[in-house]
Amino acid sequence: MLKTVNHMSFDKTILLTNDDGIASLGLQSLRRELAELGNIICIAPRAPSSAISKALTFHKPIRYRSVKFEGEQKGYSTSGSPADNVLVGFHLLNKKPDIVVSGINYGDNSSIHSVLTSGTCAAAFEAALNGVPAIAFSSDVADDAQLIEQDGVNFEPMARIAKNITRIVLESEWPKNLAFLNVNFPVEITDETEIFITFPNLYKYDNYMIAKKDPRGLPYLWLWGERKKSFPEGSDTWAVIEKKAISITPIGFNLHAKTEETSKFLEYIQNKVKG
Repeated sequence: MLKTVNHMSFDKTILLTNDDGIASLGLQSLRRELAELGNIICIAPRAPSSAISKALTFHKPIRYRSVKFEGEQKGYSTSGSPADNVLVGFHLLNKKPDIVVSGINYGDNSSIHSVLTSGTCAAAFEAALNGVPAIAFSSDVADDAQLIEQDGVNFEPMARIAKNITRIVLESEWPKNLAFLNVNFPVEITDETEIFITFPNLYKYDNYMIAKKDPRGLPYLWLWGERKKSFPEGSDTWAVIEKKAISITPIGFNLHAKTEETSKFLEYIQNKVKG
């Protein structure tokens, strides 16, 4: 049985962001729930910024303006990327928050491919690289969803669970080599929904280009993909897609792959380069 818990609120500073934009239903649901945990500063792109990974804005200024929410909550929309918004938050707070929460994204971010592509996960990674604990929350969507209009997802139960996960993290000691937690929800949440601790699947779509012509007869390409039929048991995508469960995946800092096979391969290259 999946149960949520209720505790007294406590005074923490939480930086909330996303990549779907300041008006995102997932962001607003999460903002309202996290308000019980402390001081929320919500900084998000003024327009959707999905799939831009950990882009940072170096070549032009980042514009921002305040947004009114109910109560005393502070909000800002910016022209920056999700990763930019984390740094904007540090600046506006004049300190680092206790935690950065990113989401709830419309569309799951399971698999390494998604983690490296997602602006939602990028914001969490930017926080982690600056020494701040972070959690990325995302939701699977129905098969007929268009990923433009946020239809078919009830973010409220997800936001309540996300609040409880955030509270538990704030009450706990953050592991040294953990970058962030990547949490993915199934489309529907019930009292029977399971929670799995998972590893990241490699990728969940077979991507390809579709060639078309515009009304002027000029060629263009549209990136598309078909979701794979099955996934490794115990992986994040397996949990969300096949088990209709919640996946919690620890994402680490170390992208360095050193195995016996790679060591031999690199030694071969080294010797060849030396001549």
